[in-house]
Amino acid sequence: MDYWIEFYKTFIRNIMMKSLFQAFVFTFLAFGVALADFPDKPIKIVVYTGPGGLIDITARKFTAVAYKYVDATFVVENKPGAGGIVALKKVLQAPEDGYNLYACTKSNIAKFVLAGVGNYVDALHWTAMLMADPECVITNKKNSIYEWQAIVNHAKNNPGEQNWVGPATGGLDHITAMKIWDKYNIDAKWIPSESGGKAIAELLGKRGIAYVGNPRDALGNPDLYIAAVSSSQRLNVFPDTPTFTELGMPDLENEFMWRGFALKAGTSPEIIDWYTTLFKKVTADPDWREFWSRGGIDVEFIGGDEFAEMVHEDVATFEYYLKKSAIISDPDINGLARFAQGYPLMGLIIGLIVILILFGIRIYRSNLTHILGRVMVIGFFLIVSTVFYLQSLIFPINSVIGAAAVPRLWITVLIPLNLLLLVRTIKRREEIGASGSKVNLVLTFIGFLVVYLIAMLYIGYFISTFIFVVGSTIYLGYDKLKISIIVATVWVLFSYIVFYKILFVPLPMGAFFKGLF
Repeated sequence: MDYWIEFYKTFIRNIMMKSLFQAFVFTFLAFGVALADFPDKPIKIVVYTGPGGLIDITARKFTAVAYKYVDATFVVENKPGAGGIVALKKVLQAPEDGYNLYACTKSNIAKFVLAGVGNYVDALHWTAMLMADPECVITNKKNSIYEWQAIVNHAKNNPGEQNWVGPATGGLDHITAMKIWDKYNIDAKWIPSESGGKAIAELLGKRGIAYVGNPRDALGNPDLYIAAVSSSQRLNVFPDTPTFTELGMPDLENEFMWRGFALKAGTSPEIIDWYTTLFKKVTADPDWREFWSRGGIDVEFIGGDEFAEMVHEDVATFEYYLKKSAIISDPDINGLARFAQGYPLMGLIIGLIVILILFGIRIYRSNLTHILGRVMVIGFFLIVSTVFYLQSLIFPINSVIGAAAVPRLWITVLIPLNLLLLVRTIKRREEIGASGSKVNLVLTFIGFLVVYLIAMLYIGYFISTFIFVVGSTIYLGYDKLKISIIVATVWVLFSYIVFYKILFVPLPMGAFFKGLF
């Protein structure tokens, strides 16, 4: 009997060991085959600018050099919009299989912070920084003041009068300018342009005293002069340009625009290793190095944890200067801004709705039931106005007026008007009772608003607003369709021109159209 028991135990043990061994071998072979097959389809390099931008050139040059070292197909896909957020979402919506590579720059980090989506940084694996393009101050030789020391002296003798030009407010060049102003105790104004090229045109037109950018921006124009460059030593391409260290400010020797690539977080370590090996080979390639060194760019590979740490430091720097200049709201200074997004906003909305419901129940149980509908509508619009006002506290400031100015003006008017209407409703409760409460009409209209807000997420602000304005006016009994269409069209055009194009309010485009464009 003992013999058979021992035989049975040995038999079972052997079967289990054999099964485990086979499973291990199968997994190893399958994994090895999967890794050996990567890449077995084209790799998309998603670029956040249109064709011809410097990061687009970087991506296309990378593909040309990468073909020397790997048997892979690379396709550059341009997804401009929202300072890189549209391209980023394209990458994040795809599987973390290594087939979507995000071509990114330090400017993207500024945009993430400016737009309040700094958490996107943790949604990526920061795979490789391939170059560092030093920041510099460029001036116009035809201006009476163009040497660096002369600019500093002029600024100190004329505080607040100097205009510096560059791309958008809150971007990398603007932050670099603010760092320079801090170090030299300069009080100057930043005049933003739609692009670096237009900002240089402003400089050449003598509408600004200095432009902050990169050395290659000065190439090809004899009137442009690099007054100072942020570098530890003089650039070979610009040997006559002094560094900030030479000018007595060593704290400014490490300001640069990095360019590189990132993958979606969660990509397998083996695929990341494949890319890391490729990036190192490309960085060491003579053609790659020679191409970028012509513009004074330092070609250098930084990857893994070191690159990720650098990106998080950039986030902290941008947050500091954007809050300091009030371009984004600082909750430590403006306490109301704490309730403008995330869980605090959600909690506030739920709390206000609960208060409104309790108030409605109290009216329903009283002798004021006939005014319940109007009170609920007024309360609803007070909640919406409050939420929109809080949202305006985190709007970016792109000009003297700022994107939040007009919405706040309207909301400031709407809240007192709603409170006045509430008082009048209570005073005229008997007259209102004779005409009926129309609760169904009110609740249906609130339903329209909810559907409108949901539709906005998918088909965007402009289309959903047009449909809402026309549909709601018809439902409320206004039978002149042509006038409703005209009013809706005028409002949508006004929103597009004033809010979207002039004030740069980031009105939602909708998931459907983001997917198309």
